[in-house]
Amino acid sequence: MSWINKKKIKSSLKAYLFLAPFLVAFGSMIVYPIGLGVKLSMYGQRGARMWYVGFENYTRIFNDPLFWESFKVPLFLLLVQVPVMLALAVMISFMFETRKRSGAFYRLVYYLPYTIPGIVAGLVWSYIFSDSMSPLGPLFGLFGYTGKILTRGNVPSILLVIILWQFTGYTAFILYSSLIAIPKEYAEAAQLDGAANWQIALRVKLPLLRDPLITLFIFNAIGAMQVFNEPRMLGDLVVLPPYYTPTMYIYSSAFSQGRFTYAAAMGIILAVLTCIISLYMLRTASKQILDRRH
Repeated sequence: MSWINKKKIKSSLKAYLFLAPFLVAFGSMIVYPIGLGVKLSMYGQRGARMWYVGFENYTRIFNDPLFWESFKVPLFLLLVQVPVMLALAVMISFMFETRKRSGAFYRLVYYLPYTIPGIVAGLVWSYIFSDSMSPLGPLFGLFGYTGKILTRGNVPSILLVIILWQFTGYTAFILYSSLIAIPKEYAEAAQLDGAANWQIALRVKLPLLRDPLITLFIFNAIGAMQVFNEPRMLGDLVVLPPYYTPTMYIYSSAFSQGRFTYAAAMGIILAVLTCIISLYMLRTASKQILDRRH
């Protein structure tokens, strides 16, 4: 074996050694749980006894109206919360850019809600919207509203408020990081052509934020499909069915009803649907970018 081949082998071994921690973590935390979930979904269960049933769990889920009804709230969040949050985040990121001196303070204030754990945020908002202790009751009373604040019909709107409060600042922070990476020459050239600040923001900088906006849209869409903590905490104050969201239905099936294999099959279907939605949005956005370039 020549010294050149020995050097290549040694170099390859070093590369694999550097990759080893990631591969071990990825395999144990991602690949193995997915594989175990797929395996469990192929089994029937009664107590501790399990037997192979193939795709029977999937057939039952496709005929389960409660599972499909659980997607109403995630679809509402996907169609309303995600676009609204991205629009607010864009405006806030431009505000960060214009406020050079006080920008650090504003960035900290807007970022803080993201650092609060979801369960803690849910507890705080549960207090704010509770009928007996809510500080909003007297405020609503000034406008003649004396009914209950937290009802089952109001839960989607309350979820919208909670999620916007918690994640808009973080999203704006990501967009601001992309915004300051845009070369200043673009804005300077537009100013020389007589463009106003709002025209530079909308026609020069905003189109350059397309890629991070697509990524954030996909991440937030995934979060909307998997929402759990917020409705779970609100469920302590208002009666919500166990199938209010897909993740709540999966949790209830596994830990309240003991149907772990059925819950595993629902988790696989939810993951596949989320991937399909994400890939569709990514493909649509990529196609629009290519059409614009051509």
